[in-house]
Amino acid sequence: MKIKISNIIVKPGRQRQTYSKEGIDSLAASMSKRQINPITVEDAGIRESDGEQTYTLIAGERRLIAAKQLNWQEIEAQLITDLDDLEREEIELDENLQRENLSWQEEVNAKKRIWEIRAKLYGETVEEVAQHVGMSRGSLWEDARLAKVMEDVPELKTAKNKTQAMNKLRLLTRRMALQELAQRGTILADSNEDFSTRVHQGNCVEIMREWPDEIVHCVVTDPPYGIDLDKGETKKGSAHPTIYADDHYDIMEVVSLAAKEAYRLLKPSTHAYFWFDIKAYQKVFDLLSSIGFVVDPVPLLWTKNTPGQVNHPDSRWASGYEACFFCRKGPSHRALLKQGASNVLKYDTVPPGKKIHPVEKPTALLRQLIEASTVEGEVVLDMFGGSGSTAEAAIQTGRNFITIEKDEAFYAGILERLSDAGKSLSPHLVKQVGGLDNPVASDSDEDEENDWEEALDRKRRK
Repeated sequence: MKIKISNIIVKPGRQRQTYSKEGIDSLAASMSKRQINPITVEDAGIRESDGEQTYTLIAGERRLIAAKQLNWQEIEAQLITDLDDLEREEIELDENLQRENLSWQEEVNAKKRIWEIRAKLYGETVEEVAQHVGMSRGSLWEDARLAKVMEDVPELKTAKNKTQAMNKLRLLTRRMALQELAQRGTILADSNEDFSTRVHQGNCVEIMREWPDEIVHCVVTDPPYGIDLDKGETKKGSAHPTIYADDHYDIMEVVSLAAKEAYRLLKPSTHAYFWFDIKAYQKVFDLLSSIGFVVDPVPLLWTKNTPGQVNHPDSRWASGYEACFFCRKGPSHRALLKQGASNVLKYDTVPPGKKIHPVEKPTALLRQLIEASTVEGEVVLDMFGGSGSTAEAAIQTGRNFITIEKDEAFYAGILERLSDAGKSLSPHLVKQVGGLDNPVASDSDEDEENDWEEALDRKRRK
């Protein structure tokens, strides 16, 4: 049937808030030839002012806008009766999901809501709802979870697209879980333990100043690069999620002080490996040289299996490698134990879902460095522990280690990681409190959903 457009009521608070001008223009051009699909309305009663029959719009707002743009007086409509509020909302959501592309925020909210409505109206499972909207169970669950988390973490809404939002989400959930571990009171063994088997939390410079000279056999460390990571971009206009403080001035000062202490702690004729930002080559080279290190001017290069990130892809090549200075303490030095190896190190990056720290390096890469410069039982120092990958690599190769991490959440993550790797260690290495042996997350959807619920409950209580 055809109804007067002037008699159609569009109530506020509809699920769809915005429409693109280009989309409406295209639809109007199509409707100028033929209106294929009617709008959906229900009876709104007789208007007292003129006795006209009125209707409430249920679905088809884009077609109604296009019709008004075409100056139509009437529009084809189908009348539905006896709807309750949930049924009205379901029709609107179905309409929106099947028509013009929604913003990613509107899309995930719509999928979450239609899941809730169909579960309540018809008792449908997630598989049945996923089939209804034409997507996989896992995709629907991820979208609905993202929509739910956005209610508590509004900054996720600012992501440029759903992929970036999911990356922020993974980092957030991991950090929340690690923070929980820290709050449980995970502690180290008492001060009578072997000095070489320690994990410390705090400022690395202050901690190292308390230690005696020449107690370690190798330094393998990955300081923050001082590149203002949080202010950078993964792509043009797409900001990084917040990770950690990485201001250039502050970081270079910390690295300078930490490197001095590391030099003092190294035994004579031993090796050190310092990862650095290639753009700061000369500054880091001069810094390490001034401390006393003999620095190989040709750095090691870790080449990755991924193309890497670039701030301005229209004018720069993506960076698919990272650089590391190989240093020696003193004019005389021990020979490399793994000789003839290339200074181009080819290893896959750590998959995003496996990362403890956003800039984590693979243990296989770190094992090669450790095995080239130490023997079993010797002590490897990492002043910027991050994910604990250096400590785990030391364990895997039968070396002792000292690791320091400033951030309490990542510190807790190191202890969690080493609780598995530490099965090969002496049992007195680390005392665990609060179920550290239990994994924080499960690979199953159900367990992961429970983890999210618990993490969000904690956030709400704060």
